[in-house]
Amino acid sequence: MPVDPLPGLTAIGPVHERKARDWSLVLQSMSVWHMMRWTFRGWVLVVRDEDYDHASSSIDRYEAENRDWPPQKVRERPRHAPSIIAPLLFAALALFFVVTGPVAHNSFWFQRGRAESNLVLGAEPWRALTALTLHADSSHVIGNVISGAIFASAVQRRLGPGGAALAILTAGTLGNVANAVAYHTMGHDVHRSIGASTAVFGAIGLLAATQLALDRDHAAGRKRTMQEIAAPIVGGLALLGALGASPQSDLGAHFFGFVAGVVVGLGAALVVRRTRPSPRPWLQAGLLGATIALLLGAWRLALPYRLVWPF
Repeated sequence: MPVDPLPGLTAIGPVHERKARDWSLVLQSMSVWHMMRWTFRGWVLVVRDEDYDHASSSIDRYEAENRDWPPQKVRERPRHAPSIIAPLLFAALALFFVVTGPVAHNSFWFQRGRAESNLVLGAEPWRALTALTLHADSSHVIGNVISGAIFASAVQRRLGPGGAALAILTAGTLGNVANAVAYHTMGHDVHRSIGASTAVFGAIGLLAATQLALDRDHAAGRKRTMQEIAAPIVGGLALLGALGASPQSDLGAHFFGFVAGVVVGLGAALVVRRTRPSPRPWLQAGLLGATIALLLGAWRLALPYRLVWPF
């Protein structure tokens, strides 16, 4: 709206300061003399009367060209509602620790359930799964319960509670198997490992892989750059380095858990992209039941019959 602040001058505005600065850059690029001034109604640009038409048309053209810039980011819409299933499953690990005790006691749970590379690749492959439920001490289990609940809760917003539980268990089991293969290939002695951290890093890999499948910018009409595509994987590797590389940790198990999570996540992503969002409680219940059945079945194979009655 033109206003006559002084004879021979016309004001364009008022607008907020940021908009006034943008318009000032436009007029500066057009070599139009102007001044920015503040009034009680907001900021204005003062131009000469003879430049008003040229200045206002330049500003109108700038506004028309930048009407939809910057483009609004398309936010991810979680496919599933929040659920307490993931926190409950990881909390069950703390309860199981009360039963097994710490590794220092060397109870039959550890003797029969820890992952030993020669047995995982030999006569007792179920150890790759049972080892995920055993922990060395209270700090070990508490750290895995907290971190696992956080990352698994994010995974289940994309895959559902049942799908997330089965995918994380699968990634953790495959990570232990791959870790055993690596030690066997390098000719090391028997390698022993326990803990759910392999599955926790599997959950991180699942998050990174499923993020690749979202392609939010494609939905907005723009394809992502290679940098944007690689960002989830790089972020996952950064978490691996930040959380899983302490001297006391099994870096190999963490790394292979993450890689297994990426592989499983890419497979799950194909399903996610081809299916419409739907709660499907019967499917989620079935996947959750399969996860629990795998855990119980692995321990049934690991322990003598007399110790696991009535299974």
